[in-house]
Amino acid sequence: MQNNIPLQKIKDFLGTSIKFIHGNPKGLVINKLSDPHNADEFTLDWISSQRKDKQRIAEQSKAKALIVNNEVIYSESIKNQGKVLIIVDNPKLCIMKIAEEFFVNKSKFGVHTSAIIDPTSKIGENVYIGPNTVIGKSTIGDNTHIEGNCFIYDNIRIGVNCIIQAGAVIGTDGLGCSREVDGSLIKFPHLGGVIIGDNVEIGANCQIAKGTLGNTIISDGCKINGMCFIAHNCILQKNVWITGSTMLSGSVSVGKNSTIFSNVVVREQIKIGESVTIGMGSVVTKHIPTGETWIGNPAKPIKK
Repeated sequence: MQNNIPLQKIKDFLGTSIKFIHGNPKGLVINKLSDPHNADEFTLDWISSQRKDKQRIAEQSKAKALIVNNEVIYSESIKNQGKVLIIVDNPKLCIMKIAEEFFVNKSKFGVHTSAIIDPTSKIGENVYIGPNTVIGKSTIGDNTHIEGNCFIYDNIRIGVNCIIQAGAVIGTDGLGCSREVDGSLIKFPHLGGVIIGDNVEIGANCQIAKGTLGNTIISDGCKINGMCFIAHNCILQKNVWITGSTMLSGSVSVGKNSTIFSNVVVREQIKIGESVTIGMGSVVTKHIPTGETWIGNPAKPIKK
């Protein structure tokens, strides 16, 4: 994390994302990001494109530098306060990139003394493994950060630059069963593993079950929030975003760039297309075509 960052340096970092700058960034120094209520002259403020009162916020903010879209006018009030407006298409995306580059504490690496690691596992360079974490006969890619109290079973492959938050369990058995004629349950053996791609984040206390005969697959760039359950044989294509407490049943497939919001339940064997959005609390019982938005219980498409 850096302190007292020249605004000019942030400007250079954003590069071609900047469409225009009102005011003079030279000499201004930024030392924090904060919510608008705690902003001061050293804060880099930003205004969401979704806000209806952008102009009022920009004029009343105590920050000297703001990232906004082109709906904010460089008014006399803003000019007289000596403020700088950095005009971009997507202020939220830009402030996220700035936070990651200048304000996030970079991950440490090393293995905590209380971690238990199978001697046959393959651990990449600059990996962090936190306290009380267990790693089985598996592969962990470079620059991956695994927090405390995680359990990574055998036959798991985790790519590079991943984050596994505290308490995650990866590679458990699922629970596919069949009944004998007398009603007793026979569990299907789980012989597969879990493959996690690069730049994936798994939230705290998530559970990802291994495949039965094949693998459960979480592809590059996926982000899964805390308390989610991904059952056996699920396949998430690139850049799928799943928010908290969602459950995917066995053999669900999700197309790239799709978003599944909180507390969604998806029935087994369901196929979800690319760039789909599923609203929070939905129960998905039917296949969803590419590009559609579904919501409800049972989930239904929203007509455009």
